Amino acid sequence: MPCPVFAPSIYFDDSDLEALAREFSERIRGDAALRPVLDRLVGNRWEDAELAIIEFLHASLFMRCHSGIDEDWLTRAAYDLNVVTLDLLRDILIDCAFVALPLHSAAVIAEISDALARFLGDVVSLEESDRKRDLQYLLERLRSGALMNRI
Repeated sequence: MPCPVFAPSIYFDDSDLEALAREFSERIRGDAALRPVLDRLVGNRWEDAELAIIEFLHASLFMRCHSGIDEDWLTRAAYDLNVVTLDLLRDILIDCAFVALPLHSAAVIAEISDALARFLGDVVSLEESDRKRDLQYLLERLRSGALMNRI
């Protein structure tokens, strides 16, 4: 029974995270505003994207290293996405969390979603040279599992 270290009373089952990833994938694929940019980022590899979502959430929930984050994909995302798109993705993930998970567990996913949207939003709004520097910092933070670390 895995429990996040920052909220030991919250329980996450792997099947719950899989249901969340599937729901999120279905909703963003059906969104006319998001589909074009996500087609560039995901292509026809939606199943792989769902697995990546599950792995990322698992690493973020339990503050574990996640070396599987693709630097090229994150760089493309930082250039293809904008703050409005990130906010829309965040809102959809939060909504999916409240559909797929119990209330307290969904709230933890909402925190992760907010943190990711905030950090990536800060990166996409920068000029080219600053974006590269901050993107590297974000990549290292995501890989280390420290997204939710407030320090």
